[in-house]
Amino acid sequence: MSERTRWAALADLPGVEVVGYGINRPGRPDPKGVPMLRAGDIADGRVRVTEPVCVSPEVAKAHPKTRLRPGDLLIVLVGRIGEAAVTGPEHEGWNAARSVALVRCHDPGLAQWLRVWLAMPAARAWCEAQAVGTVQLTLGLRALRQLPVALPPLADRERALRVVRAVESRVEANDRIARTAVALGDAHFRVLAADRNSWPTKTFKDVVRDARTGTASRPSADPEGHAWVAPTDVLHSPLPYIGTASAVDWAGAVGSLLVVPKGRQVHGAVTPMPVITSRGVLVLEPKAKDDIWWLLHEIRSRSGELSQLAQGTAGRELSARAFGQAEVAWPPEEVLARFARLAGTLHMRALTAQCENRTLRTLLADLLRVLEPGEAPSDVAGSA
Repeated sequence: MSERTRWAALADLPGVEVVGYGINRPGRPDPKGVPMLRAGDIADGRVRVTEPVCVSPEVAKAHPKTRLRPGDLLIVLVGRIGEAAVTGPEHEGWNAARSVALVRCHDPGLAQWLRVWLAMPAARAWCEAQAVGTVQLTLGLRALRQLPVALPPLADRERALRVVRAVESRVEANDRIARTAVALGDAHFRVLAADRNSWPTKTFKDVVRDARTGTASRPSADPEGHAWVAPTDVLHSPLPYIGTASAVDWAGAVGSLLVVPKGRQVHGAVTPMPVITSRGVLVLEPKAKDDIWWLLHEIRSRSGELSQLAQGTAGRELSARAFGQAEVAWPPEEVLARFARLAGTLHMRALTAQCENRTLRTLLADLLRVLEPGEAPSDVAGSA
């Protein structure tokens, strides 16, 4: 970085307005209302939302300052504090939740720089140091306004942003490839499963080698180094894979299928690695390698129906016994083998894209460390 780097608190940057946080009491969701972005909708520098929560027009109208415009910077204030994203044209007129701060910049390039700045280790560390709370960290607006921001010369910032955008563009392309591969697997399954009425009816217990539920607490030590998987790992995974698995890891592996209920859906994910799971995760061990992809898509296709087997508080547990007794139309071996070839190829492509993205994110993290200009001057770096 150039020695001409300037520093200022976020609220003191020319052309920056810290508008505030969004809706504190959204009320009951209104499917026909105004979409509201929440902290969970912001991840990896992007707004990621497929089914936004909507508030009533009356609630949105009562918070006009946080009605979103393209180019607005959103910063997570609760939980994953400091995560940031810039809104696009598709978010115009939406609103934001109390867990998100809205920062409006007159210069779109500055908004993008602030997004990148907030991803740098020093900025993240500063936000965490200013946060309060033990169960869930919360960053106050007063502290956020004092966030020290480095402003390198414009040419340096533009060069850095070009590199960041190139990496992020490739990550987005890989994400689309992976999602499309999984969707094509679902589509192929639906075509083949159209003949299910002519197949013999079995139970899940008949078609898996083993079914078991997880333990109540995490083991204090595991000499074999098995991965620990909790329900949130399955529920929050954007793709139906768990762990750092790549296409290479699946060579010769039969794998396991992990099933977790939530609400009126069950969620499935596969892993080639030995795992220990917590309570709330049902583990299915297929009898043969070719069976796992069929089982995955069978469960994905019957997500709502199979969720009715869930038990316990809020239906968050699947009994191995109850699930094992559920009926399934089981295809002939030639159908299983044909689908394994089709779906296996698609999932290997998705896993390859996912593995490349892990490498790209590591490179991006290294780049952000290199871009850091050092410590903020004492007159800017003070706490709120």
